Amino acid sequence: MTSVAVNPRDRWIPWYFVLFFVVLALVDGAMVTIAVRTQTGVVTTHAYEKGLAYNQTIAAAEKQTALGWKSTITFTGKGEKAGALSVAVRDAKGVTIKPDSLRAEITRPTQAGMDFSQALKSGENLIKFPASGLWEVRIFAMRGDDEFQQAKRIVVP
Repeated sequence: MTSVAVNPRDRWIPWYFVLFFVVLALVDGAMVTIAVRTQTGVVTTHAYEKGLAYNQTIAAAEKQTALGWKSTITFTGKGEKAGALSVAVRDAKGVTIKPDSLRAEITRPTQAGMDFSQALKSGENLIKFPASGLWEVRIFAMRGDDEFQQAKRIVVP
């Protein structure tokens, strides 16, 4: 019978595999904990119904493109958590349009529960925000049966 000399360091090899998987499990556990604790709750409400209405969304986008309207959205900070929002809507020829109704839906893409809507008038509109930071302004202009919308992200001081 032949005896094989075993190096004392070789006895640790199985434990290296165990240690690898323990470290892997700890890192995975830390990542899952961080993901669960930092989830902001930004979720689409009624996602199934919105998915079913996708063809209507595409048709509305095509109708808006056919109108040829363009808009300019400008925001100027006017102090802490406030600013002036100006919206100008023009037709395909560049002539300024006076919409029947003009409103803005203002959402915070990084935090749920702060969204609000505000009616706008032509010219400068003073808007107070619940918090400083990044916001998305989506304007809706209606004239007769024609509807136009455009979004712009702004930073509120």
